[in-house]
Amino acid sequence: MKIYDYRQELITLLENTSSDPASLLQAQRSLTTILNILNHYAGGQGSHPAPAVKKPRFHQHQVNRDQQPLPTAAKKQLKSLLTGPAKEVTDAKPVVHVRPAENKAAAPKEITEEERLAADNRYLVHRKLSGAEINHRYYSEAILHHLPFPVEDGDIVELDPQQTVRGLPAIRRVTSDHLTDYQPEKINVLEYAKLTTVPGSDVLQISSTMKENSILDAAPANTVVVDPFKYPGRDLKAGMVIDYAYYDRGNGLKDAADGSIRWIHEKTDFDTTKQPAKPKKVKKVTNTRHDYEKKLDYDLKQRTVLVITGVRDKVQGLKPVITKHHGVFHGLDASAEEKVSSSTLKREIRNADFVIVCIDAIHHRISQLANHHAKRYDKPLAIANVTSNTAVERAVGRALNGDPAYAVASEKID
Repeated sequence: MKIYDYRQELITLLENTSSDPASLLQAQRSLTTILNILNHYAGGQGSHPAPAVKKPRFHQHQVNRDQQPLPTAAKKQLKSLLTGPAKEVTDAKPVVHVRPAENKAAAPKEITEEERLAADNRYLVHRKLSGAEINHRYYSEAILHHLPFPVEDGDIVELDPQQTVRGLPAIRRVTSDHLTDYQPEKINVLEYAKLTTVPGSDVLQISSTMKENSILDAAPANTVVVDPFKYPGRDLKAGMVIDYAYYDRGNGLKDAADGSIRWIHEKTDFDTTKQPAKPKKVKKVTNTRHDYEKKLDYDLKQRTVLVITGVRDKVQGLKPVITKHHGVFHGLDASAEEKVSSSTLKREIRNADFVIVCIDAIHHRISQLANHHAKRYDKPLAIANVTSNTAVERAVGRALNGDPAYAVASEKID
């Protein structure tokens, strides 16, 4: 006996079924009707009693040889169900019961802030007493120490997967982003603290810092004991200068006692025994300088302009440039590079509205830090190629208008 081959119609049904609920529901009803038709004719037609043996189903591989093929009417009814999903859907309940887990579409997974940042190679910094954890990988203090910008707990840094440092993706920059729910733990650092011996013992201590800005400098009795046996391989000795970090939980010296050495400075970093260079005699200029007359027309409306320059004698000479444009002048002398720390620049830039950097006589590290902190606190920054009234005036104008930080090549600077 020839058995009706229904497989092609089933394939057609699946190909014409789309992902919308109406199409899926119609396909489900069509399959239910197919099951009923095939199961009906599998056991005989009309009112003939079904055989005593168990009825074979349409999906079984073996078919009873006495089974009759589908009549023409059943074939037409079956084929009409396989022409595609219906346009109208009724509220009738389907015959085939489907488990809720299979019938219900899974809810889309919510993308977290960290996952959204990771798509752009940006990751949260988990700063430690020494080093940091970034993207589940540990960056040693040596890597962080040689960056041209500071990295703190809670910062978002951008990594460069194409460039590696000691097998780790290089840190390109610190962005201005921060996670809304992340609360960084406060870490205090005793910078440039000198190790001294504790009389009658093998341990060392620190009782002051070269910067004189720590809890140890607040009172002569404040000291922190440093046990050399806790740091094998470092060969700690009296006279070494270190950075000592601890988690500040509001317990003062008790918190400091649980800290750890973050960095050991080379002697060249803090050596103050060298004799200072003799100041060079500066020839006095006989001709008097003309009073400044503004050339550009803009109004700063009493906003503060920070001007960073390495030419000490010109710092106050730039004040009229800002004053005549109705701004508040604030100059920062960066002629002594070792006296301009990252924290100083950060504080000055945070309190300013515009930042102008005169790059003709300052260290490259200072200009990098200024650019970094200006981006971090979203402060407009512009570069003046020379320390002059005209160059500063034009740089302020670019910062005010949101123009590029550097002057265009065709612009002449007096």
